[in-house]
Amino acid sequence: MKTSRAAAGLVLAAGLLTTALPAQAATVATATARTTASPAATAAGPSLNLPDAPNARDIGGYRTLTGSTVRTGLVFRSDALNKLDPAEVATLGALGPLTVVDFRGPDEIAAAPDVLPTDATYLNLPVYNPQSDLYTLLNQTIDGGPAVQQQVLGNGKNVQIMENYYRWMVTDPTARAQFATALTDIADSSGPVLYHCSAGKDRTGWMSAILLTILGVPAPTVYQDYLASNTDLAASNQALLAELEHIGLVTDPALLQPMLGVQTDYLSVAFLQADISYGSFDGFVSQGLGLDQHTLAEIRARLLTSPLARTR
Repeated sequence: MKTSRAAAGLVLAAGLLTTALPAQAATVATATARTTASPAATAAGPSLNLPDAPNARDIGGYRTLTGSTVRTGLVFRSDALNKLDPAEVATLGALGPLTVVDFRGPDEIAAAPDVLPTDATYLNLPVYNPQSDLYTLLNQTIDGGPAVQQQVLGNGKNVQIMENYYRWMVTDPTARAQFATALTDIADSSGPVLYHCSAGKDRTGWMSAILLTILGVPAPTVYQDYLASNTDLAASNQALLAELEHIGLVTDPALLQPMLGVQTDYLSVAFLQADISYGSFDGFVSQGLGLDQHTLAEIRARLLTSPLARTR
């Protein structure tokens, strides 16, 4: 159904359904501890105040463990930019000649192409699996109506789908390569960089968590930046669910809510998978992403108020 496909495409990410890893319970505390092992979190980065891209914000302004600060005005995270009006496009243009990194897959882009300033450089780095696409699965599930939604998403399967997706972003070689390319572009760019997906919460959320952790931002702050998407997207998610209920496609919105927002456990699963696959977050960065010390130094020199050594 066209209505549900368009609505879901505004907020849902594309990814992969995988099999849950066994024997995780004993090590979940390792990732969860990241949320409490560092100084108190601060507020989310400054919003770009784009009504039609409510999750668009600066990743800067955060203090690091060594007392440095992440510079503002250089790197931004966002949801899709397909609905921007001329005034919003002008707001983006005022940031400088942007490099826009789009993590969406081809179906998402075809349904909602970005509207950008004329001097922006656009780079598509799709993080999706063409054989098992979450964007397609969710659209088909919504189109199937309440019975199909209960079958696919009920009994905790909605949360399991999201957690498996976060594991996939760590274990899939293509996904890792796309995130690594985006990080390298940030290191090499002479102007501001904005990266985004559809809702700006999952692919964009993991990308931001990687980047802020590389910069030495305390873990509670990394999580707070990640969870800020729930606040930024609350109104649009509520409107989406109300519309789907109104047209009769959804009778139990609670089945969709875990997929429209983010949860602490989702990000913890990604960090945990990085530890499982590579021994540590540092191992994930060096081996999984293939980033060398020169690139990491360039990222820190560009984004921190002073070049600082890795502190994690």
